[in-house]
Amino acid sequence: MKKYLTLILLALPLVSCEDFLEEKMVSTITQDYFESEKGLEELVVGTYNTLRWKYGFMEGPYMFETGNDIAEPTDNNWATISPATWAPSGEAGSYANNLMGYYATQLLGGYPIINDCNKAIEIIKEKAPGKFGANAAYSNTRLSEVYFLRAWTYYMLVTQLGDVPMPLKSNNSLPAAFNFPKSTSAQIYSQIISDLRFAHDHLPLPGTTERGRITKYAAAHFLSKLYLQREQGKAFQTHRNEDGTINPNNPDAYLGLLYKGRGANDLDSARIFSTEVIDAYASKNGGAYQGLANDFWDLFKTARGDWSNEENAEIILQASYGNNLANGRYGMRTTAAFTNDYTNAAWNIPSKTWAYGLRKGTGFLPTDWGYDVFTDKINDSRFEKSFQIEYESASFDNTSLTDGPGLPYNHVSNRSLTWTADEAAYFNANIQPEYDRASWAGRKAVTGQRKIGQGDLGLVFLENTKETAIDIQEALAQPYVLYPRWVKKGSEYYYRKTGADRLVSNTGLLLGRTLRPSSRKFVDPNRSTVDNHFGTRDVAIFRLAETYLIRAEVYGRQGDYGKAIADINVLRARAAYKVGEKRAEVLARIYPGSDKLLKTERSYPYSSAENTYDKIRVDASYWDGGSKKSLAENYPPEANTTEKRFVHFIYNELSREFNFEQIVYEGIHHAGIQLERVLHHNQLASSKVGNWPTSDNPVGNNGQNGNGKGVFSARNTFKPFPQSFMNMLTDEKGVPLTSGDQIRNYQNPGY
Repeated sequence: MKKYLTLILLALPLVSCEDFLEEKMVSTITQDYFESEKGLEELVVGTYNTLRWKYGFMEGPYMFETGNDIAEPTDNNWATISPATWAPSGEAGSYANNLMGYYATQLLGGYPIINDCNKAIEIIKEKAPGKFGANAAYSNTRLSEVYFLRAWTYYMLVTQLGDVPMPLKSNNSLPAAFNFPKSTSAQIYSQIISDLRFAHDHLPLPGTTERGRITKYAAAHFLSKLYLQREQGKAFQTHRNEDGTINPNNPDAYLGLLYKGRGANDLDSARIFSTEVIDAYASKNGGAYQGLANDFWDLFKTARGDWSNEENAEIILQASYGNNLANGRYGMRTTAAFTNDYTNAAWNIPSKTWAYGLRKGTGFLPTDWGYDVFTDKINDSRFEKSFQIEYESASFDNTSLTDGPGLPYNHVSNRSLTWTADEAAYFNANIQPEYDRASWAGRKAVTGQRKIGQGDLGLVFLENTKETAIDIQEALAQPYVLYPRWVKKGSEYYYRKTGADRLVSNTGLLLGRTLRPSSRKFVDPNRSTVDNHFGTRDVAIFRLAETYLIRAEVYGRQGDYGKAIADINVLRARAAYKVGEKRAEVLARIYPGSDKLLKTERSYPYSSAENTYDKIRVDASYWDGGSKKSLAENYPPEANTTEKRFVHFIYNELSREFNFEQIVYEGIHHAGIQLERVLHHNQLASSKVGNWPTSDNPVGNNGQNGNGKGVFSARNTFKPFPQSFMNMLTDEKGVPLTSGDQIRNYQNPGY
């Protein structure tokens, strides 16, 4: 054990456009190898695997999406915060174990990567082989990369677990005693900020190194985020003991874990570093939106054989993957977590296709608030660019391995839904006269005939509210299968009815939750086969839009709302529909608010006649507490001051911009507003009673009776330390921790 270092992390794939990630399949390597120039360079490259952790394992989404207010797992035990699941010995503990990297038989995860970082740092500083000794600038660049990657790993651990052990020296063997005292979040933030300051001063600029390597502006962005989070946590110092420890008996102990120390000028530091990034990208990239992608969809659009979105200039740092399955031990799993697999002959989508998502097993879909945080779905294009709200008929050709347009409506093999007499009559009288979709060609509905042909819409979602419920007769008479959230029948209101595509089954909450719009952001048409769920795409970790929101929050906390509004509106200007940009048909025809569109905009091809920026431009009324715009933001009751509402607005905007990009959890968590947002917005996780509208189709406690279905509490804002890890711990003499006080004081509060 002392002679050899097991380094599974060096099993890295060949990655398109990231040539420095060269595949080196190894099992054991002698210590002497890493003290050579070549071995040290490979050790540095191996530590980059930490950037993939969130995206290459299903544990990543469960750790960084469960527990926010805009996403819910389709696994009910996770979604409702089942105590058996959210326990040290449950899946939450198991996934925390995987994050930490304390496996019984393998070394993958945070602490093995930290150990590799520590080893690289020591060799660079103490041995400096070859070029590392001959070229100080080269050596400092590589050292800076490792500092960044170690900081990133600690950041993930602190975000999920709070105070954690912080080893800064490497180990080549198992320790004599498993005595791992925890460092406070304040100590960890002080260390990683110091390391990142060094990194910031020695990292190269974008464009002067291989794409995928860490740059000066990645460090600056990360620093701005950490400085802001340290400022956010200052108010919680009183929830720690005087010696900095946590009192597990304090009901607000979780807030103490959010305290990260204090610097004299944290807000100013966050502003300075975010401004450095913003100014550099605005100057370098230009464009109408000050360094942002010209179109929000440019960040995510992809096609068979095309990965050009990965090189969008807005991206500051990405997790790099390749166009094959050699993407680490578990591949790239984000596409499997957040997309959905909607294949049904009744929608004239009889087979899997490249163009639509493919989920394997359980995954994640938005909460109702995840859709409704878009308070103007008609004019904010990010709504339809984030979620797959309509599917055209489609099929897969096994001979040419290409997607096709689906079957003609009168084809003998077409098995799409047929018109009933009532539906056909309603459609012909009320919809057909103005329904001018090109594929429809003006045809009438005929009882018994198939509804959906080539180029027609097949499956469509309507995320409306009870107040804007669609009449069930109108919903059923659409020339496609429409699934509304709310339908009205006479004086009754039904929530998420499904079943045989006729809105007959009462599914409510917990039952049949998967039939709703899924994320579009990670659909991957470059999978190796049409039925393979492993992805190939890079994932943006930092992008400039977040830098703008970081600086906007800083300005707001400093009382300069005018500058905060200007930064927010850079995102809003990009989010607006532009003249000639096409809306989804369902947005233009049916969604609440579509009646305010011009007649030409409600007609095929549903092109916007104007730039909608003036309709979504932000001003201070969005958080004044009384205006229509402020009320639409649906602030939790705890947001009872202008500053608190402003902070919540920032995270509403972060949700609109970054849903399912695995950073919203980080934002609301470190801001100390996670508990109130989850309880107010996430019905499946919340224990609140009477906080949601009621329907006339409840299914016992599983239906929409207006009550929360979960037990999310203060303790769930942090994950538990794994039971297997706790069982391994000893004191400094190697004696296992056995007393209740020892275990309770080490474990996170409430577990």
